[in-house]
Amino acid sequence: MKEINSSLPEVMHRLQERVKELNCLYAITRLVEQSDLTVDDILQSVTDLIPPSWQYPDITGARIKLSDKEFQTSNFIQTAWKQSDIIIVNGQESGIIEVCYLEEMPESDEGPFLTEERNLIHVIAERLGHIIEHRLAQDSLQSLYEQEKQLRERIQDEMQRRINFTRNLIHELKTPLTALLATSQLLLEEEQNEPLGKLAQYVWEGANSLNTKIDELHDLVRGEIGTLKLELKPFDVSEMLPSIISETQALARQYGVTLNLKLSSDLPRITADGARVRQIVLNLLNNAFKYASEGSKVTIICSADDRFLKLEVKDRGPGIPLEEQKYLFEPGYQADHRSELAGGLGIGLALCKLLTELHGGKIWVKSKIGKGTSFYFTLPLQGE
Repeated sequence: MKEINSSLPEVMHRLQERVKELNCLYAITRLVEQSDLTVDDILQSVTDLIPPSWQYPDITGARIKLSDKEFQTSNFIQTAWKQSDIIIVNGQESGIIEVCYLEEMPESDEGPFLTEERNLIHVIAERLGHIIEHRLAQDSLQSLYEQEKQLRERIQDEMQRRINFTRNLIHELKTPLTALLATSQLLLEEEQNEPLGKLAQYVWEGANSLNTKIDELHDLVRGEIGTLKLELKPFDVSEMLPSIISETQALARQYGVTLNLKLSSDLPRITADGARVRQIVLNLLNNAFKYASEGSKVTIICSADDRFLKLEVKDRGPGIPLEEQKYLFEPGYQADHRSELAGGLGIGLALCKLLTELHGGKIWVKSKIGKGTSFYFTLPLQGE
C-alpha cells in the first residue's frame, strides 16, 4: 500500500503532462478553424502555446522559423538545452520548431526533455506542415478564382462593347437606308420612263438586299446574347414552300438553275415561327443558287415522321470538302471555291443554325466533291 501511495504523485504528474499536451493539440485545432486568421497569426499562436505544454513552462522558450519569417515567445533565448523538429511543406523542408530551456534541468529521456515532449513537438511540426499546405492551396485557389473572375468580367465588358457597337452600327446603317428604300420605292412606282425605271429598280433591289443583310446580322447578334424570341404558331409548311418556289424562280433563272419541289403526301401542320422557317429556307436556297452548277437543279424535299419535319435543300454543285464542312455554320465563314459568286458576310448558315436550334431542331450538311451538297434541317412537330 505504501508503494502504491509513493508512486501516485508521479502518476498524477505524468497525467497532468499528457493533459497539457492534449490541450495544446486541441488549441491548435481550434486555431485552424478560425478562417479569419492568417498563417502568420497561426504560427505565432502555436509558438505561444508550446511553453505551457512542456514540463517546465516557466523556463521554456519557443521559436518557429518558416522560410524567411520567424516567430518566437518573448523570453526565447537559444541555449544548449534545445529540442527541435523540421516542418515539411509539400515534401520540402520549409522550417523548424525549436524549444529551449533557459536553465539547466535534470537529465530525462532526451537531455532534460521527456520522450512525450519529443513526440509532441513532432506532431506539432507535422500538423503545421499540413496547415500550411492547406492554406497555400486555399490561397492558390482564391488567386485562380480572382483571376478567373477578372477575366470573366473583362470578357463580359468586351462582349457588351461589341454588342453596343453592333447596335450602333445597325442603327447608323438603318437610318439612311430606310429613307433610301422609301425613296427608291416611290420613284419605282412613279417613274414610267423605262431607263429611269430600271435604275430605280436597281437602287431599290440593292437597298432591299442591304436591309436584309443588316436584319440578319441583328438577328444573329440577338441570338448570341439570348434576346431573339420566336413567335410559335401552327402553320402549314405545304402551303409555305410552294410560295417560296414562286418567289425565288426569278433568282434561280439568274443563276441558270432549275428549282424543284418534292413534298411528301399528308404533311402535318407544325407549331413554329413561320417567318423564321421561311428565312431558313430562303437562306439555304440562296446559298444553293450561288454554288450550284449552271444548268443543274436545286431541289427542296420535305418529309415527316412521328416527331420531326425534315427539309432538304439539294444542289448539284461542285461539293464541299470534308475539312471545310465543320466550319460552315460558324459566323463569317465562307467556302473558298466559287468565292467570286458567294460574297456576303458569311452569316446566312450561322443564322440558319441559330433559328433551327431555337425551334428545338437540328441542321447538318452532306456533301461529296463533284456530286453536290444537301443541307438538312428538322423542326419538331410541336414547338419546343
